[in-house]
Amino acid sequence: MESFRGRHTSRSVSPDPFASRYDPYDAPSDPIAMQILSASAYNSPDLRRANLPGASPQQSPEIGISFPQGDHSYAPVRSSLPPTGSRAQSLYSINSLAYHKTKDHEAQQLVDRRAGEIAEWKIHWITPALMIVLFVAGVGAALGHHFFYMSLEGEPATNQLTMVRYGTALAFFVKSALVGSVVMCYRQRIWHTFRTRALTIAGIDGLFSSTEDPAQFFYNLEMMSNAKIATIMALVSWLIPIASVLSPASLTSEVTVLKNSTICPHVATLNFTRETMFNFRDEHEYAGSSLVYYNTTNFAGDGDYFDYYDRPSQNAKRLVFASMYLKEPAVGVNASINSCGERYNCTYEINFEAPGYKCDEIANGTHLDVGDAPISLNDLAPEGQNVYRAVVDQGDYKMPQTEAGPHGVPVEQPFPESLGVFDVEPTLWIGYAIKTAQTYKADAPDKYKEWKNVHEPKIIKCVAYYTNYTFEMNYKDSKQSHIRKQRDFLRPVVDTTFIPNSQNASEGTPSPVSNFVSPKGDVQNYKLTASYHALAQLLRQFLGGSVYFSNKLKVTSSDISETRLMDAATTYPRQDLPEAIQQTMEDMLISLLSDERLVVAQKQAVPCTKTQSVSVYKYKREGLWVGYAFAVAAALLCLAVGGWAIHQNGVASDTLFSRILVTTRNPTLDRLSVGACLGGDPFPKELTRTKLRFGVLLEENPREGPLGTVEHCTFGAVGETKDIVKYGVYAGLKEHRRKASTREEKQPLLPKEEGLRRR
Repeated sequence: MESFRGRHTSRSVSPDPFASRYDPYDAPSDPIAMQILSASAYNSPDLRRANLPGASPQQSPEIGISFPQGDHSYAPVRSSLPPTGSRAQSLYSINSLAYHKTKDHEAQQLVDRRAGEIAEWKIHWITPALMIVLFVAGVGAALGHHFFYMSLEGEPATNQLTMVRYGTALAFFVKSALVGSVVMCYRQRIWHTFRTRALTIAGIDGLFSSTEDPAQFFYNLEMMSNAKIATIMALVSWLIPIASVLSPASLTSEVTVLKNSTICPHVATLNFTRETMFNFRDEHEYAGSSLVYYNTTNFAGDGDYFDYYDRPSQNAKRLVFASMYLKEPAVGVNASINSCGERYNCTYEINFEAPGYKCDEIANGTHLDVGDAPISLNDLAPEGQNVYRAVVDQGDYKMPQTEAGPHGVPVEQPFPESLGVFDVEPTLWIGYAIKTAQTYKADAPDKYKEWKNVHEPKIIKCVAYYTNYTFEMNYKDSKQSHIRKQRDFLRPVVDTTFIPNSQNASEGTPSPVSNFVSPKGDVQNYKLTASYHALAQLLRQFLGGSVYFSNKLKVTSSDISETRLMDAATTYPRQDLPEAIQQTMEDMLISLLSDERLVVAQKQAVPCTKTQSVSVYKYKREGLWVGYAFAVAAALLCLAVGGWAIHQNGVASDTLFSRILVTTRNPTLDRLSVGACLGGDPFPKELTRTKLRFGVLLEENPREGPLGTVEHCTFGAVGETKDIVKYGVYAGLKEHRRKASTREEKQPLLPKEEGLRRR
């Protein structure tokens, strides 16, 4: 043995006399079939050529196959080689059938162990479960996206960027889950297609890559014509992500008004009874500014004294004049904040008792009886020259009542009995003409023709009343407005009748005396009447006088032109003058609310409706479900197709390299692949046009292995494959395993008497 080794220290090997027989287009047979190699074949003189130069005892130099040493995991199978003929034929047969040993020890152990494994018709639960779980997760996320946006709808649009991010994350999760489910179903479908359709390699490439390469839809016509359902499923996997773009946009924001019925604790209202308790000598009890200035018979308030009305206070004049000149109520700087709160609008009602005028029409062009009015219809156009004439001071409180000294104390002693007495509250007698759009006829008198348009004269009578008001106050964007909801005239401020003198209509005799309001009687009633009289007096200052035409020129001798009572467009009194006078008094009262320093000003808690213009979330449901409905419906159809494909295939498969590896074990494919083993581009075009099908490989003499005679499933040319029959016997099923294990259980691959001896 030593001499044998010594002769081969140079490790020279004789040339293989059959090396020239290798043909890449006639590759050796499947290594599994080579397991039929028996010990007797190994012990034949042709294989054991220990005396050849360069050959070791364990290696055949002609075929270069390392034979097994020691124990093995497979049992010997008797050789079915043909009778030994020529040396070349014997060696070629061995080369075709020998069990090829890999040089990787671990790989060889795996090969030995796998040699006896079988393939089972079994649908593993993982793939179907993942298909369903991904679909359910996608639908659940879509519903979660819907309910998330529903929870935001109507809420203030804060953290908009964060909410959109959450929505986008949900949308992409829906897309990922549904696409994942569709792709897994698609993979099951293409294996069904491979079994039933013969496709070129280019078509197979398209089906394997279409979920990753959209270009396949444009130039791989075979894929679209021979695998329509699979192509549609692949297309769905590209279209579903559109939903992830549409759905986040379904949440927007818009400016809306939020309403809240609550209590406004500090709204401004009026309480004229506070004026009855006001005493300028002790203002700390009822702090604030009175509407009235008083004179007194004793400034110190000693003895039998009384205070009597002098004139409206400056604060009263300021507020009334502001209302008149603004032609709307005066509003406090922080009125909206004080009543509604910051950044809120609100609506509420207030109720109080205050002065008001009750106006009635007593005469017009058809009703000529003016009664005791100091104005005649003949004074008004078209008979007269006046378009407005008012007498508002009949029996008015005289100012001053008497000469007063320091602190308003009367100089005259003893005091007159009528000092400070309200014996009458002047009635407003107002005559005015309405200019109509109708012109006078040609046969009208000449004096009428001068007016051109028909004028309708009217006379109204307005009496001062204690009036109960209910106003709806509205604050919107810090702008105040009001609506009178109710107005009830209770009783006249001074319930007397004035009978004018025939010589002077401004003077006369009021009656009855019992209704006079005296400062020496009910002091609280007197002060309340004084406050009412002060506001009425301020209004009458704007109403007295006339507006008339002189030589076709309009002459104004009344301050009414400065108020809302005159129509600025026509320079005539408003046609609804009676109601306008009552509204003007109401505007004066609302103006008093703007000054909380007044004695009559009061804070009150009232029910109110607060509103706030805010940007809130708006959820447009159709925007979300238009995309999701398509995605979910398409994924559900794909799930049904994928499930049916698994049922038809009998197994759940994938497109991993391992699956490609085990389904392309075909000598024909080995021969076709010569020259393209690097897998680089450009790929041989003639190969892409080769049609393949996944089926059972047709063999004239199915090879005998340790598991018996079996058929092999693989990709192959159309002519060399047949249909795979579900539950058919392929690659050694359990019955063959049982036969082999029963026959050869616990037997070594080669008996010791036939094995190689270790040297």
